[in-house]
Amino acid sequence: MHTKPTKVILFLLFGFFGNYSFAQSPEKLLGKPLTSEPISKFIKSNVNNKPIESFLPYLRVLKLDYLQSGLSMEYNTDIVLSKISMYDSGYTYQRYKGDFPFNLRWGLNIDQVQDKTGGLDFVSDNQYVRRMGSDDFQMDFYFEDGGLYYIKITATLKTLQNYTNEIMGATGIRLIPDGKKLDGNIIDGEGSMMWGNGTAVYKGEWTYGVPHGRGQYVDSFGNKYEGDFKLGFFWGQGKFFSKNYKYSYSGDFVMSKKHGEGRIGYANKTSYVGEWQQDKMHGQGTYNINDRFSYTGRLVNNTFNGRGTLKTPDGLIDGYFKNGKPHGKCTQSTADGMQSLTGNFVNGKKNGLFNVTILGNKSTITYQDDIEIKKAPIDGTLIDK
Repeated sequence: MHTKPTKVILFLLFGFFGNYSFAQSPEKLLGKPLTSEPISKFIKSNVNNKPIESFLPYLRVLKLDYLQSGLSMEYNTDIVLSKISMYDSGYTYQRYKGDFPFNLRWGLNIDQVQDKTGGLDFVSDNQYVRRMGSDDFQMDFYFEDGGLYYIKITATLKTLQNYTNEIMGATGIRLIPDGKKLDGNIIDGEGSMMWGNGTAVYKGEWTYGVPHGRGQYVDSFGNKYEGDFKLGFFWGQGKFFSKNYKYSYSGDFVMSKKHGEGRIGYANKTSYVGEWQQDKMHGQGTYNINDRFSYTGRLVNNTFNGRGTLKTPDGLIDGYFKNGKPHGKCTQSTADGMQSLTGNFVNGKKNGLFNVTILGNKSTITYQDDIEIKKAPIDGTLIDK
């Protein structure tokens, strides 16, 4: 019996593809921007509380202390991770239980740490500290009562210069206070500043001499943002409208990039609601086109990747996707639910044995690159004489 599977429309979206490798040890995170995927994954895996945030203006350092997770992370003026500290339990921090450099653990003595790291140096001003240096980082180990209780890792200048392209990709609009003051207090209060000959204007709260707090931004390119600012960036909850690209977005921002949870809608009735990573649809979400086609599931770099369901006017595919196409075990069914088939897709094409159900009747069909393979003997009577 022949089937007539539902048509499937595949959306490659914006065509961004990528592979990610994640650091297994904290020192490998140094030099990366706050919103990078390795840092985001590390925080999700090892942190169970919101940080206490502080900005040290003279050091130009943003410090995030995760007290319940025994972790402190410092970012430089480019919002790049420059220092990470891990603590055993104490009065301020609870015990860090995440990944350790060199597979260390709390309580090891100096000799044990030295055996694992391959060599430590004395620190002249503190007899309880041993130091390990490399081209990429400086790692200080603190000992109390003979046991390891605190580790501090600091990036070298070389490491901070290693990820220039990644830092640029993570950084959006930043309002440096080098424009013309229009009114108010632009140091620590509320005021307005203009850049160029009206090219951009900010009106709102200021702290540390930069836009920081609630405010509004507009520019001559047709962009408008209203919401939270931090250190000159769109950062927090906000709404953004682009006249040129005809879309509006409301949700989370970090470093002026869509990052976190948010919804975007275009004039052509295309929309997406879900997770974002550095301006890209990345994580769980729902993507809609014209109220006729929708995908709900995991996306990576603006593309369907992972477990999801694609619905069209003709039916749906439920299963696994790779680079925008069904890839792996999927079930394809018609909109009326009367026909379905389940099997393995490879790059959007049916390949292998499929279990088929039509009006409750079950059978199997073998496909090769979407073509049904006949294994029965050929009926010669069907050939025209």
